[in-house]
Amino acid sequence: MRTLAWIFLLASAVSFAFAQSVEEGIAFFNKGRFGEAKSAFESVIKKDDGNAEAHYRLGLVFLTRQYRDDDEAVDHMEKAVEINEGKADYQYGLGAAYGMKAQNAGIIKQALLAPKIRKAFEKAVALNPKLLEAHVGLAQYYWKAPGIMGGDMEKAWREADEAIQIDEVRGRQLKANMLVGEKKSAEAVQEMKTLVANRPGDWKSWRAAGVFYLQNQITDDAIASFERFTALRPDTSQSFQLLAQAHLQKKNADKAVECAQKALALETTSMSCVAVAAQAYELKGQKREARDQYQRLLLMDLPKDQRKNVEKKIQELQ
Repeated sequence: MRTLAWIFLLASAVSFAFAQSVEEGIAFFNKGRFGEAKSAFESVIKKDDGNAEAHYRLGLVFLTRQYRDDDEAVDHMEKAVEINEGKADYQYGLGAAYGMKAQNAGIIKQALLAPKIRKAFEKAVALNPKLLEAHVGLAQYYWKAPGIMGGDMEKAWREADEAIQIDEVRGRQLKANMLVGEKKSAEAVQEMKTLVANRPGDWKSWRAAGVFYLQNQITDDAIASFERFTALRPDTSQSFQLLAQAHLQKKNADKAVECAQKALALETTSMSCVAVAAQAYELKGQKREARDQYQRLLLMDLPKDQRKNVEKKIQELQ
């Protein structure tokens, strides 16, 4: 009997050691290790299907590019809200899942999903007026939805201004993107200039400005912004990775390679850093080095479309 009791205790200890928690899943998710996060949340749900947080977090995994599955995302977000409808984050997640599903839906399906998207975001804001993501979601809904489905530019600008009050960096990013979409490029650029003028010592503001300029092909300003980002945060691979991307856009191979190498020295396993290094070496004509970096990418958790592109690149560099 003592032997059986010991075996039972040992088995329980092993089971406990391998048990995963929501907190572990969140840690994986925040590091971009979405496969491990997915396994952790699924493990929790298997043991307790009534864990709203695990359903919400798993829904977020299914909204990532690597594991995008609109139906699964909606199912888990609906489950989270069913368990606890009074949590703003869950309502926001539900609206985001409906929104992703609507992107690939036909007109009739979009019309059915539209009120669900707006209702979820509006409820999230009502539950937590300081929830930035919900204001961003509402602004984008009012901006992009046709009038017959509740689209309203006046409300969209109002939500963008609310977002600025909560988080100036994210809020001005949102407003600048909306202005670009409305063909008001000069006003969009002014939003970024205002941002960095208001927060000159905040690396996040320079990163946001740099990303905006990079996306809109304002390359010299992107380089200048990312140089400020690297000066403020020389300890992070992302600053050098983004600066390398800007130099790639400028077709400045030497600078791109230099910055990519600095990024890799800080974080050797970053998919973004490896990708930008591959592109930089390719631009410089160093085929073997570029091929080596593309080969490293194949060992990572790439989406299918990216994997095909990388495989094609390797063939071209033979």
